[in-house]
Formats: sequence, structure tokens, C-alpha cells
Amino acid sequence: MRFQLRIYDANYDFREDTTNGGKGETPFVQNPTLEELYYYCKYVIISGRMEKEIPILCLVYIERFLTKTGVLMNHANWKRLTLISLILASKIWDDDSLENVHFPQVLPDITLKEIASLEKVFLQLIDFDLVIRGAEYAKYYFVLKTFAQSFNSSLPMGPLPVEKMSELQNNTLKAETELRERYNVKVSLKKTM
Repeated sequence: MRFQLRIYDANYDFREDTTNGGKGETPFVQNPTLEELYYYCKYVIISGRMEKEIPILCLVYIERFLTKTGVLMNHANWKRLTLISLILASKIWDDDSLENVHFPQVLPDITLKEIASLEKVFLQLIDFDLVIRGAEYAKYYFVLKTFAQSFNSSLPMGPLPVEKMSELQNNTLKAETELRERYNVKVSLKKTM
């Protein structure tokens, strides 16, 4: 797992398949502020023409990743973890989501190789667990709503109606199956029982 996680490090070079942080002293870098997180997410969401519900799904996937791996988000991995979580959420929720090949066109600071590598490792580390239940969505909706209120702001969406929640669950199940097939991963017996 540690070997796979190296690709989320900001010092990881996809062109040379190495982490170049081992060259001398790496300077201390602060973890991102809430403002940096907000503006980075806003940049990706606007550039990728993503739906307003994407940040909620993204939060579900980030927490799932952190819980399953035991990794903490920090200055070295936050952008890549956030980006791939937003991209996966968009693929699942948006009817007109961009495909991997399109993201480098609208986000020039990332390559197709980076997206494919980040996606594959992320999915493997969460065991392709993409299904989002209504209670999870509601939990993160209210977390974001509380967070927005503390900044005297509001969310651009309301809670999901029952039919939309059902659609989300169907979309996540379908995406999980399709991505397993794409990466040729068999469903474990534990999960199907």
C-alpha cells in the first residue's frame, strides 16, 4: 500500500515514476487552509463543468479513502486526493461528465497518465467501494451546510429528493461494476455474501 500511495505525494513525478522528495531536504510546507481547499475545489468544479452535488460525493469518497487506508490528508497529498475524488464523483453523478482524456484539456496542470494512475490506485485502495447510501449523502450535505453557514454562505443545492437518491445509488452501483470491469478486478467473496 505504501508503494501505491506514493503517487499521491506532490513530489511524485509521473514522467519518471519516482518520488523526488528524497533529494536533499524537503522544505516544511503548511497543510492547506480551508480557503485553499475551497478555491481548489471551485477551480476543478468550474473547469470540469461539474454539477453542484459533486462536492458532497467527493467528501464521501475522501473519507472512505482515509478510513480504509489510515492515511491522513496533508500538504503533499491533498490536491491529488481531492482531484481524483472530484473526478470520480463527477463520473458517477454527472450525465455529461468528462472522460479521463478530456480532463487534461480543461485542467492543464494534470496529464492523462496522472489521472489514470490516481484513479486506479484510489479505486484499489477503497476496494472499488463507490456505492453511496442516502444516510451518507445526508450526513455530508449537513456537514457542508453547517460549514457554509459558519462562513455566512449557503449551499447551492438542497437535500436530495427520494427519486434522486435512488438514482444516485443506482449510478454508484453501475459505476462500481463498470470500473471493476475496466480495471479487470474480481468482486471478493466477502463483499458478495
